[in-house]
Amino acid sequence: MRKKRWIVSIVILIIILFVSEFVMLYSGKVGILNTTQRVISGAPHVIIQGQTLSYQGKIHWDDIQSSIEAYSVSDEGTVLYKAKGTPVPPPWIYVRKEKNEGFRYKVPRLPWKL
Repeated sequence: MRKKRWIVSIVILIIILFVSEFVMLYSGKVGILNTTQRVISGAPHVIIQGQTLSYQGKIHWDDIQSSIEAYSVSDEGTVLYKAKGTPVPPPWIYVRKEKNEGFRYKVPRLPWKL
């Protein structure tokens, strides 16, 4: 009986976590799971005009270096890059960390609100 309560409690906790993530995304904010993933990967916290960007993963800088250009500067002073020929604001924003490492971000939006 106690084992069943633990399983039910864990399932309820997971449901609450996913509902809270959806509410955060719906309100245009970055959720807990995305923030945790960004911190684990060592990516910087990027804010543009007061809005936190959603972390999308690591990239190899040499692979994209010829197809990107400087775009803007974040609120903290980090140089931001975008793909050449993309509109402003771009769908993906790139941040360089070291010589060969970078990170990809986007503005958090629901797919049907793009």
